[in-house]
Amino acid sequence: MYKRYLKKLMRIGITVIMVSLLISIFSIVGATAGEEKVYELKANIIGPGPVGVKKAENLELAANQLNQMLESMGSPVRVKLSLAFSELKWGPFADKFYIDFKAGNAPDITNLRWDPKLEDGGFIVPMDKYINMWWDLNYYDFYNNLWEGVTWKDKIWGVPNDICPAGAWYRKDVLRKLGYTDDEILKMLPLDGRTTLDKLAELAKEAVDAGLVEYGILHRPSRGAGFYATLLEFGVKCYNPETGNLMLDEPALFKYYEWHADMVKKGVIPPEPPIWKTIHATFVEGKTFCTLASHVGTPGEWIEKYGLTDEALENDLGFLPFPPSVKDGEPISVHEFAPYMITSQCKYPDIAALLIMYATSPDACAIHSAHTLRPPYR
Repeated sequence: MYKRYLKKLMRIGITVIMVSLLISIFSIVGATAGEEKVYELKANIIGPGPVGVKKAENLELAANQLNQMLESMGSPVRVKLSLAFSELKWGPFADKFYIDFKAGNAPDITNLRWDPKLEDGGFIVPMDKYINMWWDLNYYDFYNNLWEGVTWKDKIWGVPNDICPAGAWYRKDVLRKLGYTDDEILKMLPLDGRTTLDKLAELAKEAVDAGLVEYGILHRPSRGAGFYATLLEFGVKCYNPETGNLMLDEPALFKYYEWHADMVKKGVIPPEPPIWKTIHATFVEGKTFCTLASHVGTPGEWIEKYGLTDEALENDLGFLPFPPSVKDGEPISVHEFAPYMITSQCKYPDIAALLIMYATSPDACAIHSAHTLRPPYR
């Protein structure tokens, strides 16, 4: 208890020192004693969809916290954040960013899908110095592998603010109707994913043949982390880290497409996946046995938009990493990164970085996780 108290006290002290230094920086760039100086920043944040709104609201809370601290220390400096939250899909949101950037009107902070071309094209700035400077204050307990996901050419280009590991959701209530007990279900589909994709497909076919569901298995209708994970299930190598180039792994891809063609013939997978709304709705309604198109936090959206109850989530649904295509293979899960990033058109990157630090605090992480039902990132 005493050590925790000292640690907390130390962090408070570091915060005061840090803000004091920031005030001195502000004074150099134009704020004098008694004169109010407002620094305006803009953030464009994507959900996508309404569930991810806390990614935006946490930045707003960060600005409020910073202003409260500045006021309490007698500083005339204030930060004004203009915040836009988008429920667009990833593609249109990215298109808007590039159009705004070309027009010289890019936001200071955004959370596009991480892509090396953002660095290669000069759209964002590295954040290493801020991560290192404030490591002991805020970033010390982030999961280490998350930093790997935002590192390119030995530099860190964003701050993780969300985790949504992709995997397979299935209906336990459907399996019960087929006569399986909960113990048998757990043995066939263990939580760690150490089963096989064929076992999942076998159960899906049983459900379809028994007339219990309309769809056995549904997969993504578009590219995304879950699509990449299903390629990894079959050992498909997509990227050469030594050359930085994509790969065409024909033998593994053939197995991948061969398996899907076989599932279509057996009636487990439809020839073409339905639209997203149908994928989500039919699974929540119990008309789909398994969806490979979602991640661990998708129930947050199912509850808000499709009527999933807490009771059904607790009792009737199961989740596991993508099982391998062969026995004794490794289960697969991937995460799609959309970190907070500072654009190269930002006039005040130090202030933007400070806002991002506050927007990824332990409190902010808890707020986001509680709202989205996604695991914490720290």
